[in-house]
Amino acid sequence: MNPFSGVNHTIVNVGGSIFEQWINPAAFVDPPAGTFGTSPRNGYRGPGFADVDFSVVKNTPITERVKAQFRIELFNLFNRTNLATPSGTLGSSFGQSADTIGDFYGAPGIGPGEKFNMQLALKIIF
Repeated sequence: MNPFSGVNHTIVNVGGSIFEQWINPAAFVDPPAGTFGTSPRNGYRGPGFADVDFSVVKNTPITERVKAQFRIELFNLFNRTNLATPSGTLGSSFGQSADTIGDFYGAPGIGPGEKFNMQLALKIIF
């Protein structure tokens, strides 16, 4: 059975748990005791990652040796949701992705895969 059949990749809320069902758990069963399964290593792919960052920099001379630099940096410009790898343990959460990549690695709010972020900076260079 195709592990991606019957899965529509929409985010659902079940009893307060928000997740996206990425793989159909009905396509998998535990192998008999003492045997190996037939699922290939690296045979399945999770959600992809895409991110567009944009920055604008303006340098303004103050004196001959000193200048001010104003920066606007936009992270994840198109606000694409980048989901973490789905759960690979057979059970009720098998094939579900409940975090973004940034939450998965312990840096909510910043870092790869997070929501749109903007940063303004003023730097004095001498």
